[in-house]
Amino acid sequence: MAENIPLFRKYPKLKNIPWVSVIKSPTPIHKMEKISKELNHDAIWVKRDDLSHDIYGGNKPRKYEFVFAKILKRNKKRILTQGAIGTNHGLATTVHAKRFGLETHLFLTEQEPSQTVLENLLCHNHFGAKLNLMKNNRQRKIKIKTRLLFDRDSYFVVTGASSPLGTLGFVNAAFELKEQIEEKLVPEPDKLFVTVGSLATCAGLVLGLELAQVKTQVVGIGVTDPNWSSKKATLELAIKALKIMRKEDPSIPDVSNEMEKRLIVDHSYFGGKYGVSTDEALEAIEIAKKDELKLEYVYTGKTLSGLIDYIRKGKISEDEVVVFWNSKSSADLTPYVKDVDYQDLPEEFHKFFD
Repeated sequence: MAENIPLFRKYPKLKNIPWVSVIKSPTPIHKMEKISKELNHDAIWVKRDDLSHDIYGGNKPRKYEFVFAKILKRNKKRILTQGAIGTNHGLATTVHAKRFGLETHLFLTEQEPSQTVLENLLCHNHFGAKLNLMKNNRQRKIKIKTRLLFDRDSYFVVTGASSPLGTLGFVNAAFELKEQIEEKLVPEPDKLFVTVGSLATCAGLVLGLELAQVKTQVVGIGVTDPNWSSKKATLELAIKALKIMRKEDPSIPDVSNEMEKRLIVDHSYFGGKYGVSTDEALEAIEIAKKDELKLEYVYTGKTLSGLIDYIRKGKISEDEVVVFWNSKSSADLTPYVKDVDYQDLPEEFHKFFD
């Protein structure tokens, strides 16, 4: 029920914004005992958004609760979206859209075919995505625009579902965290580390924590081009989401100018190119295993490596409570991968497996 989500409990007038249930919430939060011991810091916690759904969790499904609701309200039948061949966003969209009877069309560009990339590509097919391989971004843009022009039942979802509407999913997540603090499930955090990729996760948390009047400073670890995933761009998206909220409920305070001091965006752990591994990320992945957390080197490994480095360099004092927001799905895709032969994919994708 919509009235049961924290955002609508706080601001009942926002129930006019369409919403559908996608995730299992609230997601757990607990102390990382072994990592805390490893780093000699007593208060490192993890927010388990990796467990937001049994088939495919992570941060994307929170955004879909608002984005899909809009698509369904407009009676659209097909989602068009984009990414590289191993896109997590594309896979998450395909998995969750299927539940609502929505068909997903993925417009994909090439990337280095690692094992994870190929597994995702096979899963795209398993869950029923219609796959289109594009030569470059220009061709992709033309194809999508043309499809939208002639197919009125289609709806375009931006990369990562990181629209202002999708951002509301993480405003809600911030109020979920606020309730967990009030329930004494976690001390009020001093710092929260989260990945900055397509922006909406970080933007929503900054806005939500500001509105919830939680003291937490958000440290966003940039994992994409700094020119694109900047602090400025993150705050701009948060302000757009706030405008949606205030349109429905003008009593919501305008915190546009207050959010800047709450947010740090740090690209020191990026590695110079999207998708490349770093030694620090690989170390963080191994450390995370001690608390049975399954991370990867593109997003969450780099984010945890930033947290680890901040502690080692004394940027976080010994008495500060720190939360790591685990935004990557930890659901096991192996059973689905085994069900697909790469030759079942459109022929132009076979070269990635040869």
